[in-house]
Amino acid sequence: MSSKKKLSSRLSTEITRRDFLGGVLIGAGAALLSAPAPLFAAKARPKEVFSDPWTGYGGVGDYARSNGNTASVSQAAHLIRDGLAQVLTETAEDTGEVFDMVVVGGGFAGHAAAFQFHKKYGADGRCLILDNHPIFGGEAKQNEFDVDGYRLYGPQGSNGFILPTGRDGLSDEIWKTIGMPTEFEFATPAFGSSKVDAPLDSFETMYWSERRFDTGYFFKDSGWAKNPWRDKLKNTPWTENFRKDLIRAYEQRKKYYDGDDFDRWLDSMSYKTLLEKVMGLGPGVAEFVDPILAISSYGLCSDVISAYAAYLLAMPGTTAYGSFDVLDQSGEVSLSFPGGNAGYLRHIVRHLIPDAIEGGSSSEETLNNAVNFSALDRPENQVSERLEATVLDVSHEGSVDSADYVRVTYYRDGEVHSVRTKCAVLSIGGWVARNIVSDMPDDIAAAYAEFHHGPVLVVNVALRNWKFLDRLGISSARWFEGFGTFCSIRRPMITGNSQQPFDPAKPTVMTFYVPFDYAGHGIKEQGALARNELLSKSYRQYETEIRQQMTRMFGSAGFDDQRDIAGIILNRWGHAFVAPQPGFYFGKDGQPAPKDVVRHGFGRIHFGHSELGARMNYRNAISEGGRAADQAMAMI
Repeated sequence: MSSKKKLSSRLSTEITRRDFLGGVLIGAGAALLSAPAPLFAAKARPKEVFSDPWTGYGGVGDYARSNGNTASVSQAAHLIRDGLAQVLTETAEDTGEVFDMVVVGGGFAGHAAAFQFHKKYGADGRCLILDNHPIFGGEAKQNEFDVDGYRLYGPQGSNGFILPTGRDGLSDEIWKTIGMPTEFEFATPAFGSSKVDAPLDSFETMYWSERRFDTGYFFKDSGWAKNPWRDKLKNTPWTENFRKDLIRAYEQRKKYYDGDDFDRWLDSMSYKTLLEKVMGLGPGVAEFVDPILAISSYGLCSDVISAYAAYLLAMPGTTAYGSFDVLDQSGEVSLSFPGGNAGYLRHIVRHLIPDAIEGGSSSEETLNNAVNFSALDRPENQVSERLEATVLDVSHEGSVDSADYVRVTYYRDGEVHSVRTKCAVLSIGGWVARNIVSDMPDDIAAAYAEFHHGPVLVVNVALRNWKFLDRLGISSARWFEGFGTFCSIRRPMITGNSQQPFDPAKPTVMTFYVPFDYAGHGIKEQGALARNELLSKSYRQYETEIRQQMTRMFGSAGFDDQRDIAGIILNRWGHAFVAPQPGFYFGKDGQPAPKDVVRHGFGRIHFGHSELGARMNYRNAISEGGRAADQAMAMI
């Protein structure tokens, strides 16, 4: 047995015995199991995937092995966390490949970096994207179900887009260059089947477009309050004082600061401080907005998140200042592809690697056809994509000032390989980037130490019908006790023959966005506690909680979980969002902002991921990935 094979065998044994983040066993995710998902055994199909008792049911199609951070992905990633990267790097076998650019990370940022390379070098250069998941996309992936003859889709994470506005630079350029559609159609209920007004994505009604569509608040003791904002919350059981506070937070236009350094002023305090110390609101308001803040962009609670971050989302109490980055600022309703922003990213992949999606190049085929995995990583490709490759080390060959190449080492299929490149772009989360660049300068390392992260769980529930929602007259729901806090269905986009129905008697997907609330703890503790909760439960435990919560809320309207649920997919994102503390955006104590230090990069290595933008969304990811590529290509 070769030393490499011995090392692979030893690591496999060691890793499967390790617990992570307070006792969460990940070894069960090493191999796909043949058993079907709990409660679905009678209806399992050959294409459906149940990977292990922690990851659970993965659905059907090309994304079935890649629902969030699966156990197998986490297992590989913890090679780095457990301090084994250096040992592995020493055993790496050089593939002999030399690239002009290597991009680490296969989400929007990584593909934007590759787009910039493709635009500049055409067929004259070689770029390699390395991604640790079984399919490209980062958080822009989809879940797929087959239910009663319909193919249904839900977003794993990134969801909701707006048409190019001229404000978003590279994102708008890519949209136009790759031939993205500019007009879309969405399904409407058959005549007389339903009067429920549903959103066009499954995210916006948690806050920004809540008053435009039919949303219900559920209260354990008093039941449903439909469209509560339309009568100023009078149909809720809340106290008059709390209703007044909440209305003032949402609707007041008073400004509390008029200085020229308004942005820095907001970034000097937490959002909770703005609400309570500056505006004089009661603590109930922060408790109310915490789940929205956590789910939408930042992962953690208002007591540790910068007020400037809340301003970027046009959160309650900040709208008087004219927030510039909210999706809905122009009055446009956020739209959604069937699988969320996976639809946009698939178009970008097809542009970079024309054979990546089977069939023709139409938008319909790009959205619906299978991925041609064999086309992603061919020697003749100008841009190649190498999947299930966990990068262990990125460092210059020799002195940063004089090196001509960067060495990139990665772990794949039990073996360790390395390639050489003239420059490298790290388009992955900061929690990984800071651990794999072994020659990182002290100032960038110190800046990355100021990056904190919050998790989120996205759950897609395939329903055989949604008659219970139609009876309640709602499409979206929010509640304040029990599992989760928000869920929604949506009007599906029409994409040809695979169109999803929109009829209460037919199947649909309900999406849950689940935050983890540990307000009152410090920012590091909140992140650790939240991740521990996210990761410590098995698939079956989550499945039970979801079914129980849906029965509590919808049982009185005729919902039966055994009859009406066709499948449940969990998408666990342990570091879904950067959690920007006060000072993250503009610095403090005379020091530069951490994100600005990281954006400078060093030598032939540059960093471009959405955490370095104003807030995390597909547009900022594209902008940051493209910016880092431009910096890196100056070294070619």
